[in-house]
Amino acid sequence: VKGKYVLFYSLAQWGNHWVSTVGYAVSDSPEGPFTPKGKVFDSREVNVENSIDQYFYEEDGKYYMLWGSFFGIYIMELDVTDDVMITPKLDTKRQIAGNAYEGINLWKRDGYYYLIGSIGSCCEGQKSTYTTVVARSKDLFGPYVDKQGGQMLDNKHEVILHKNDRFVGTGHNSTLVEDDEKNTWMLYHAFELERLDAQRQVLLDRILWDEDGWPYVD
Repeated sequence: VKGKYVLFYSLAQWGNHWVSTVGYAVSDSPEGPFTPKGKVFDSREVNVENSIDQYFYEEDGKYYMLWGSFFGIYIMELDVTDDVMITPKLDTKRQIAGNAYEGINLWKRDGYYYLIGSIGSCCEGQKSTYTTVVARSKDLFGPYVDKQGGQMLDNKHEVILHKNDRFVGTGHNSTLVEDDEKNTWMLYHAFELERLDAQRQVLLDRILWDEDGWPYVD
């Protein structure tokens, strides 16, 4: 961002959803050292409980933050100065998804914005219900809809990835990655049922796209 490497992070107090913050640090190198710059915003400033799981997005010279965890997903434009001081444009805040989601990120493909998130419980071992879901929009600020036109604001979505007989808790993916052959890949975490003592492991799956442009995993 502006020639610098920016490390965004969430700082929160477990069980107190009004004590949550998106902060950032800046470096000339991806290896650091990263200099802390304070917060982008906290939960009370933006009036959003559980203001964590931030996703930074840049397009056409403008900067945005998407964030939230089970109290609505929001998007807001950011002001970024040449020396990488980042402040929110509070008047641009808009809710784009309901209260079923967390761990969201964005991917743009063929004119659509795909809002990917996770639903369910992340961290209960074999009882984990985490599932990766998606809705899409022609506009960055929504509305994001499923195949039937149901809105993500109403907790409507399509499933990309769910548990199977080997892995459960499949979710909280990072941004998609495109390789040199234009294949799309997704990193996420899950529990392996035969190795629950390993806790959450990082998995990689290829994202496929159907004839209508919807992502799925085989």
